[in-house]
Amino acid sequence: MPLCSLCRDIPWESLPTIPDDLGAILSGLPYIQAIPNWPTAVRGHPHHQSLDTLRQSASSCSLCSLICESAENVQKELEDLKPKWEAGEARQYDWPTWEMWLVKRRKGGDGCWVMSFVDTQSHWGQRRKDRGVEEAWMVAALGICVRDGDFLDSLIVGRPVEVDGGTPTAIGRAQKWLQECDEHSDCNPGETLLPSRIIDVGDVNSPEVRLWEPVPEGTIGKYLSLSYCWGKSKEFTTTRATIEERKRGITIADIPATYQDIIKLTRSLGIRYLWIDSLCICQDEHSDWERESAKMLSTYSNAYLTVAASRASESAEGFLGPRSDRKYVQLDYSRGGVQGEALAFSLPLREELVKNDYITLPKEPLSERAWGLQERVLSHRVLLYGTNQMFFECNRGYRGEDGLFLKERHDCIHKREGGDTPNVIPRYYEGFELNKRPKHSILKGWYNLLWRYGPKKLSHAADKLPAISGLASIYSERIESEYLAGLWRHQIIEGLAWQGLDYRRVSEYRAPSWSWASGDGIPATGQTIAFDELATMLDAKITLKGDNPFGEVTGGWIKLCAPIEQLYLILDNWDPETPGHVPYENNVKVRTAGGNPEGQHSRFDFAFTADDAPQQAKKIVKSLEGVEIFALILLKSRSSKRDPANDEGTYYALIVSKVNGTENYQRLGFLHCDKELLGRRPEEQPKEQLSTFTLV
Repeated sequence: MPLCSLCRDIPWESLPTIPDDLGAILSGLPYIQAIPNWPTAVRGHPHHQSLDTLRQSASSCSLCSLICESAENVQKELEDLKPKWEAGEARQYDWPTWEMWLVKRRKGGDGCWVMSFVDTQSHWGQRRKDRGVEEAWMVAALGICVRDGDFLDSLIVGRPVEVDGGTPTAIGRAQKWLQECDEHSDCNPGETLLPSRIIDVGDVNSPEVRLWEPVPEGTIGKYLSLSYCWGKSKEFTTTRATIEERKRGITIADIPATYQDIIKLTRSLGIRYLWIDSLCICQDEHSDWERESAKMLSTYSNAYLTVAASRASESAEGFLGPRSDRKYVQLDYSRGGVQGEALAFSLPLREELVKNDYITLPKEPLSERAWGLQERVLSHRVLLYGTNQMFFECNRGYRGEDGLFLKERHDCIHKREGGDTPNVIPRYYEGFELNKRPKHSILKGWYNLLWRYGPKKLSHAADKLPAISGLASIYSERIESEYLAGLWRHQIIEGLAWQGLDYRRVSEYRAPSWSWASGDGIPATGQTIAFDELATMLDAKITLKGDNPFGEVTGGWIKLCAPIEQLYLILDNWDPETPGHVPYENNVKVRTAGGNPEGQHSRFDFAFTADDAPQQAKKIVKSLEGVEIFALILLKSRSSKRDPANDEGTYYALIVSKVNGTENYQRLGFLHCDKELLGRRPEEQPKEQLSTFTLV
């Protein structure tokens, strides 16, 4: 299909650019992607000025057809949402005008964004116009690549994605990335100590591989490590009964497709050794599993390359198979005086605006797996096989087959200090005194990992602490503090003040109630603003299940001296199942005896935004009938006022109750509060009047 005159005349190389620091409205939706503060002076190169004319042109212009397909997705998402916002169940959006303008793609590769603008008479819209900005919507995004051998192939790095990840061309691309990265001294681990067990993949044409065990201590070499989802299919494992058989030989045709694919890839890359957890750890012997899983730090850190089978939900699926089809539109293209033929293709709108999603791959099965996060963070470099293409990351950045390139990479313990990203303090913290406590910058890295790790899935719930134990061991050295079931002794008061987001307690015991590891969900923690500790830790003890100080625990307690205030539930007119209420109102309000009788919303540990939140909230309230609950006040964060004597600030407290039949207390939730709720300033209470509590 030929191109229309508008598409033939696109000045790809001289399209207007936009500032890199424009924020976005994070809709959580795949197609509605808005930029609220777009400079009014930047319009872009004109394209079709209505959706109707775009639709008409799409029937005869292949590039318009690509743009129209994306624009129709935006239109449909708006139409589907409209009944919900009319019912007060969703945010209302203004409709784009569908006058379309092209701007250069904002980092990530060659191509363009197709923008439209919102013509609104709202108060906020007028305020934006007064500031010289307006709300813009990305309604389509196009990438540009070229075929190997084209005149432009040395100037444009993107290539059409191979239809199958196992073709010689696809594997050749991976090999090229790896060879280029070998020149990076801070990325290439070179030859390292081999693990105590390793798979010898042997000759390229051999129908077998074998388990090498024991590997003589001190043996060095290069090996690949595999990060993947086990899944629900029957796994091929090493046990005490099968280990000798594995050492004699493993027939490749008999093992799951993911194992077959990684063996093929390892051989193609010219590497002799391979580490796969199910084959290199005895899966029926807990002592062996605990010992080897505690070595994950060295296993993945020493790997020459980690391969992530991101697209596969289980080992039977493999990762080198066919990819989803892409539509490409051929067009004449010129760069630096060189003429050639480029290929345009559609890009995902959310990932284009939220570049981090390209890196974290949130829709891929492996990205949901708890062990997978640790494996990626521990690795020097990772080759990732996604649903749509292959990616490679190292300290120089993150790249894809189609030309995607970002200077950032996923969180990694080997990331260069400082990196390319400046430490910018968000504007909303201006005027506040910031947290400058020792080790705060290191702790931020740990807290960011917990944010990612908390909601990840586990096949075995008991793995919550073991699956992050390798990272914990590193942070223990950096923070120089004892690890207490997910928290740090020397920062225990700040650590206790975590807030559960989309959080659910698990039924089986795996950590004390005060540890985020006692449930699943995001443990939002870490104080950016300066704070004063009002509680003091007197002692703490953890009982380990085995020998790994960062692994499973069977018990633990913390003894605290802290201000405390009894809380009372406010149940009048509270019904979380009432239609039209906002999710936060699922949290029942609480009050104190001497404070504001209207109270404040509690934050019991449950997923208050989930579909079943009203029922869960009622279940919690029912369980508290006849139970005394208290606010155990941990700390007070500073406000923006400079006068400490009149600093209102915010108090951070745990909601606790006594454990039946004991004098110990358990965490039930979290509470933000102020002096109006408490009816006093807890920091003014004499130390000798504070109570002592043991949390379990």
